[in-house]
Amino acid sequence: MTPLRRGILSHPAFRATMAVLSVWCMAPGGCGGGGGQSGPLQPQAVVPATPGPGPANTSPNLTTFDVDTIVLQAINEANARGKPATIAVVDRVGNVLALTQMAGAPAGITIVSGRNPNTGLENRTLVPPNAVPSTEAAISKAITGAYLSSNGNAFSTRTANYIVQEHFPPGVQHQGGGPLFGVQFSQLSCSDFNTVFSPTPGVPNGGPHRSPLGFSADSGGLPVYKNGVLVGGIGVMTKNTYGDNLTPLVGVPIDDDEVIALAGETGYTPPPSITADNIAVGGLTLQYVDATPANFAAPVSGTGTYTPVALGGYFAGPAAGQASAPGLIYGSADGASGIAPDGALGPVLYPGTLFTAYVFTDGAGRIRFPPTNGISPPGQAITAAEAQALEISALNVAFSARAAIRIPTNSFAQVTVSVVDLDGNILAMARTPDAPIFGADVSLQKARSAVFFSRTDAAAKVTAITIPASTTSGTFAQYITDSQTLTGDPTVFADGLAWSEVGIGDIARPFYPDGIENTGLYGSLSLPINRWSIFSTGIQLDLVAPDILQGVFGALPPATGCGTGRGLGTGLPVQSGGKTQLANGMQIFSGGFPIYRGNTLVGGIGISGDGIQQDSMISFLGLQNFSEPTPGMTALNNAPAPIRDDNLNPQGMGHLRYVNCPANPFLNQNVQNPC
Repeated sequence: MTPLRRGILSHPAFRATMAVLSVWCMAPGGCGGGGGQSGPLQPQAVVPATPGPGPANTSPNLTTFDVDTIVLQAINEANARGKPATIAVVDRVGNVLALTQMAGAPAGITIVSGRNPNTGLENRTLVPPNAVPSTEAAISKAITGAYLSSNGNAFSTRTANYIVQEHFPPGVQHQGGGPLFGVQFSQLSCSDFNTVFSPTPGVPNGGPHRSPLGFSADSGGLPVYKNGVLVGGIGVMTKNTYGDNLTPLVGVPIDDDEVIALAGETGYTPPPSITADNIAVGGLTLQYVDATPANFAAPVSGTGTYTPVALGGYFAGPAAGQASAPGLIYGSADGASGIAPDGALGPVLYPGTLFTAYVFTDGAGRIRFPPTNGISPPGQAITAAEAQALEISALNVAFSARAAIRIPTNSFAQVTVSVVDLDGNILAMARTPDAPIFGADVSLQKARSAVFFSRTDAAAKVTAITIPASTTSGTFAQYITDSQTLTGDPTVFADGLAWSEVGIGDIARPFYPDGIENTGLYGSLSLPINRWSIFSTGIQLDLVAPDILQGVFGALPPATGCGTGRGLGTGLPVQSGGKTQLANGMQIFSGGFPIYRGNTLVGGIGISGDGIQQDSMISFLGLQNFSEPTPGMTALNNAPAPIRDDNLNPQGMGHLRYVNCPANPFLNQNVQNPC
């Protein structure tokens, strides 16, 4: 995440935030197709070429020696370049293991998008420039490099920049938005899913951890590998601005942050075959880095010393006498990293999966989000048994599906599956062994977003929000009136229409239809392009802007999660589980569907971690293939076709999409159109 064209630093909520935040909290603890429904996917015996990483206990971790070496290698290059840097290293689940700021490095940053600099929309001085700590930017870069990657793909913050812009590839007109459009507003500091740092110096704790600024599109964040296995990430900041690259295909000067991060990563680089520039999306290979070791200003050296710093809300610092902390072993059987093999800490929760599922833990031996009975709607809520069966069904679709962003190409899809009830309460979460970490939080965002906008009271809830918005009127109500105008539906978000994440994404882009620039239209949940940036995406940001601003100043997440307004206005109401329905934020790219019991909306399912078509297909078929009737209840199902969002034809320019599935998606079955 980062600023907006009315961005975070230019957001209207900043003025009020500065009144509320009088104390700087530094204390520790402080792709397209859609179509009709086909028959169920037939049972398959799947033997993918690459089933994932080996047993969890063979995974390495970053030792303090490793961490210190990485930091010192980066410092050596920074000194040689004359670019004092702020440097962060994290483990795979986001624990900050080292944080240092060289003498002369900018202490604060200004978030800039590089768009329309003379319009007055980009950098309104609602807080002084350079107010966001550069340590937060470095951590966000490191987390992005770690969370977007896996043992089958290595992505950087440069990759992130490439896949979140209004066109893909960036700068090429009349192309749709990036495949992970909107992912920058995930891993939020207010999330009820992502964990907070350990208050004990030098002792990391279970993740996945939150990111100060969400995901970063600013070069200088890379994943870190040890013996070819993903173990974390490095982030570097030498500038006093934090932004994105609008013209990555044009060529830009070699970026100091990226060169320094690359030097730090030396000896801890990913296998060359899995870097982003070997992975194609829509026939286009992605970007990984522009720099190479040939750009180093000095031989790589890991000698010397550095001074660690702590950061309130995110890093308590190393243990006494140390400069860094050791990383955790991802996926170990004790669950210390926050992720463990299903069955390692008790009974198997998801029997019948084609490969072992992985579950989330509290880092102390207890499972988070085991299959649980829903609360809402009363009398028809999803049961624990149904949530369990939905997870198994979706995981088996993933284990059967050909991955889109992994090397080797005949691997199965690696994702996280989230199931929620009508109020967004988490009923179950599980994942495949090597799914990128980012997909955990995002899958939950998708499930919650799909069910929220499918509710008959969604329009009323949005209209009632009084948090300052980035619309021309400054109100959330404009998102509803704009949606009524665009769709031609005067009761949109109030009539029980089923909205998938594909459909929500269709109307959450700065052009309508997506990517087409000459229609004069924009997505009604977005902002027009002259007000849009990756730091100001419309309702997605406006819902959580007060939360992000509080997180910038070290505040811990509220018990109610994201979207309450934080005293800067009325936000979303607290629901049956004591949280808002979008308690970890909203997401606007495909991979989530509402769940129905007959014609009654009862919950949502979200998938994230692989290609967007794979995410959409796995969630759709996971529910479609589900067949676990509960005595006395109608079986769960996808939305009936007559009430799906693809019945809408906004402005007569083509129907919205409901499901977006790839052709020939399975490893051992020649199905061309599974959805």
